[in-house]
Amino acid sequence: MPDSEFPRIWISLSAPQSVPEEGWRDRLVHSALEAGTVIDISKGPALWGGAMRGTDAALMSLGGTDIERAVDAQHAQDLLEAHLIETLSAIGREHLDFYFLQVRHKLSSWQIEGAAKALELAHRDGHVRNVGLCCDGDPLASVAVWNAVEVANALLVPRSHADEAAYNDLKAALSQESKLQTVVTSKALNWGYGMPFVNLPVERSGLDPMRIAQAVVADLAKENTVLVAARTPEEVRAAMEAPNLPQIPEFDTVIESYKEAWEQDEPWEELRRSADPISRKAAERRLSK
Repeated sequence: MPDSEFPRIWISLSAPQSVPEEGWRDRLVHSALEAGTVIDISKGPALWGGAMRGTDAALMSLGGTDIERAVDAQHAQDLLEAHLIETLSAIGREHLDFYFLQVRHKLSSWQIEGAAKALELAHRDGHVRNVGLCCDGDPLASVAVWNAVEVANALLVPRSHADEAAYNDLKAALSQESKLQTVVTSKALNWGYGMPFVNLPVERSGLDPMRIAQAVVADLAKENTVLVAARTPEEVRAAMEAPNLPQIPEFDTVIESYKEAWEQDEPWEELRRSADPISRKAAERRLSK
């Protein structure tokens, strides 16, 4: 699949899940700006926007799920345009470098028509430089929207070593699309339950979870750009450094050990006693199934 001239690693800014230290936002934004890559501000345009005013960083956002409740094409167009205006106002800019329409399930023909019109106008008027689709559900639903949005040139699709189904389906469906210029994969570390899978207690041959996470990101970045969520400056720097590091020994074996542990209850029982709130909550969700 084609790729873009942008860096192989993009950063999605995420707020800490525990009480943060004073100045955490500015430090996180500063590290992302220093990375010189595309920055995803979807999880809080108003939160991140103020810290980025006056910069020339390449920014991206996701959105558009409101069109799922649109009753006709004009309503869908109005809803999507409203989200774009809200996002641009929050960041104090006239344009986004990338805007990905989230497609979670099959949309009606009028919802697709209205969304396509809004995106085409935003692109024509220079408010969105690159229009993309974010596959958050059935890949065939994304293909239907892709075919309708003539200005679309980018895809954002989940892909991990535990689940490549959506990525492979879209790859097969759109591999011959000449307008496809940028493919970004997400959720490299999110196998489920809102926790990086590397937090699972398994034998790591002396490697810490961060180093394994870097190896995972680097492996996926060989083929396409990877969007990595970061809550701290350290995570930003680790993500950007990942493709330049040598691959860890017996990488495939390490991944398989995590897959096996993922299906067992014992590692999750151990995580339920963890001091880390993210791991503890993930374990509670997993064990309550």
